[in-house]
Amino acid sequence: MFGLDRQGILDIAVTGARLVKEAADARPDTEWVFEYSPESFTGTELDFAVSVCDAVNEVLAPTPEHPAIINLPATVEMSTPNIYADQIEWFCDHVKNRDALIISLHTHNDRGCAVAAAELGVMAGADRVEGTLLGNGERTGNMDIMTMAMNLYSQGVDPKLDFTHMDEICTVARECTQLPVHPRHPYAGELVFTAFSGSHQDAIHKCLSKRDDNAAGTLRICQSIQRI
Repeated sequence: MFGLDRQGILDIAVTGARLVKEAADARPDTEWVFEYSPESFTGTELDFAVSVCDAVNEVLAPTPEHPAIINLPATVEMSTPNIYADQIEWFCDHVKNRDALIISLHTHNDRGCAVAAAELGVMAGADRVEGTLLGNGERTGNMDIMTMAMNLYSQGVDPKLDFTHMDEICTVARECTQLPVHPRHPYAGELVFTAFSGSHQDAIHKCLSKRDDNAAGTLRICQSIQRI
């Protein structure tokens, strides 16, 4: 889109980094954290993406004590999640001064795999993820931070996000975006605890009938949410 060769693109990135660094240096009383995102990372040759980020980091001069965030976006989701994870791993293995960087992920949902791509990207070496509440965002949306967080929580990993009051959060989100929460959303949808299949309903009914009615009220709680 710039109509430039590799050197021209690299010069744009370095010039921007210098402007930001100079502005930050002029205000030393403020604690700054730099973040650089190579737009369309997944559509760029990996060696060139590393070269651009290395050049930017030479200007920003991050350290392990004051790391910079390198955010690697799947600006448009182009491949399966495992391919994105491979790209993240290759980048982490080849970028300079890895210990002075926070590798961040920014996935989109064009193929419906934003959460899966982010999960595999973290397994491949990333330190941080970016997402939106309930997957709001351009086109088909960004990675749903609620689903990502609850998936981690379900596996015993603390996502450092509190969704205790999920219903209230969804109410605010609906009011702010004027968009409904899909009834089949994995955690927040109104059908999460609903079984339509007769065999499923029968299995739930049989299991609950064997529960101890005095087991700390669990039977009454479960009966209140089942659909028979």
